[in-house]
Amino acid sequence: MRFFILLISLLIITCIFYLYELFPLKYIDLIPNSSFDKLLILSIIKVESSFKTNAISNVGAYGLMQVLPSTAEWINNKFNTNYNLKVPKDNILLGITYLEYLYNITKDLQKTISYYNTGPNASDEIVKTAGLNYYNKIMKAYSLYKFLYRSDNYEISNK
Repeated sequence: MRFFILLISLLIITCIFYLYELFPLKYIDLIPNSSFDKLLILSIIKVESSFKTNAISNVGAYGLMQVLPSTAEWINNKFNTNYNLKVPKDNILLGITYLEYLYNITKDLQKTISYYNTGPNASDEIVKTAGLNYYNKIMKAYSLYKFLYRSDNYEISNK
């Protein structure tokens, strides 16, 4: 019986250690305070790029937050910024700026995250399928981050 308890304990510890490896706090120091919980931003980075700074998607999205070059250009023009898509901190700032823009027009976290993946002009069908699947992936990662790091923050702050 002791051996069984020891074995189960070892298995649980190993699983928790593995979860910390899969869901690190990598780049958290590059995430500024914003309207969004830093763990939610890390969840997006985890799903989008698995923390690979030079990740490029099959549609040409780049970096940690997988921002399209056209979206980066639009953000820089609209908000009078000069973020460089290929610099990790700037890539994160581009992603957060875009998320805040989307949230300001939707006032809904699920739509904001869905639109981050599909674009705000996607058809309702694409938003319902691909957008919802993406939102669910983000929320699963976010739940694990909150479990591991005991965040008491909300997805959207009360600022």
